[in-house]
Amino acid sequence: MTTFHLDDSEGPGTHVFIVGVGDYFHLKDGAKKLTRQPMGMGQLSSPPLSALKLLEWFDRELNNPKAPLKSIEVLISQRQAASYTDMANATAEIEGATLDNFISSAEAWFARANSDPDNVAIFYFCGHGLNDGLNTQLLLSDYGRDDRAMRHAINLSGFRLSMGSCLAKKQLFLIDACRIIDPTLILDPNQLGDPGLRPGNITKMNATSPVIYAARTGEQAFGPIDGVSYFAEALLQGLSKCGVHHWKGASWVVTPLHLQLALAGLLDDLSGKPACPVDGLVGTGFEVHHLKAAPEVAVLVTLNPSASHEEALIRATCSGVPHTRTNQEHPWRTFLPIGPCDVDAIFPAAAKFTAAPRSLQLHPPWQEIELEVT
Repeated sequence: MTTFHLDDSEGPGTHVFIVGVGDYFHLKDGAKKLTRQPMGMGQLSSPPLSALKLLEWFDRELNNPKAPLKSIEVLISQRQAASYTDMANATAEIEGATLDNFISSAEAWFARANSDPDNVAIFYFCGHGLNDGLNTQLLLSDYGRDDRAMRHAINLSGFRLSMGSCLAKKQLFLIDACRIIDPTLILDPNQLGDPGLRPGNITKMNATSPVIYAARTGEQAFGPIDGVSYFAEALLQGLSKCGVHHWKGASWVVTPLHLQLALAGLLDDLSGKPACPVDGLVGTGFEVHHLKAAPEVAVLVTLNPSASHEEALIRATCSGVPHTRTNQEHPWRTFLPIGPCDVDAIFPAAAKFTAAPRSLQLHPPWQEIELEVT
């Protein structure tokens, strides 16, 4: 177990559990014997970096007056053990994400979250994942240690069900992993992961517990080599800038619903398929984080037809301040201030194009804008 920011005081708080798995002992290029079911998987560089970034954000930025930060449980697997220095200037080496360590950390997280019904419990996982069309399995660093490879994976449905008996009524699961369908999971009913906690009682489900996924069922999640995953990057932007709701007209508050809307917009691949699917979201959810400054709006600007964008100066003027596309990215993705905005595209005379401008009110989480070009 590795715990930061531990606060045992009475009253509700936010309890976070972060897992990042990059070092897989029994996959390609791992340090130990290759599993019989490698599924083409190998080592990952993005999950440890993503987990550390989320750890840093929760430690330094989380602002929830109704449930202040009271603990961060973290496991990170990489070749050289990760370490972190928190806001209290406490430094610790972070334990790896093996099954034994996961169970110990999950039990500690459960116990803390179980201390008050108004607690907020947040779980983030980044690493390899597999799916059978129904269940998502989260692979830990010792995946493939024995013949039943899934023995060292976490069955997300079982884990979430076990958390359903926790007194904390507000739970959020963020799954930054592939959900590729593995035929062996379908054919072999014994190939299910460990629930990570004692089995839950389905007749006593206390919590609202939405799950936001980086990938659709049967598809992959991505991240750059030696960089933070795309989902984690969008998650940080949603938490810090745009995944918000004007809570009772007083504060700009991140809720699970508005965070999911922000992630879906930020990660929209323009395929027409919905990004960042969610399960178990009811209503607006609950307060996760209060912004300390005004929100921004994630904006996506396209020109139709798209070929015209190469000659265009695309500009958004917000409250008299111009914001201009500085590269040839199309669609143009940017963040703009909340409020009135005029969006237009200017072409050189030789181009013989004109675009109809748009005037609108920008409001978070995100806004898609299309300019018709003739």
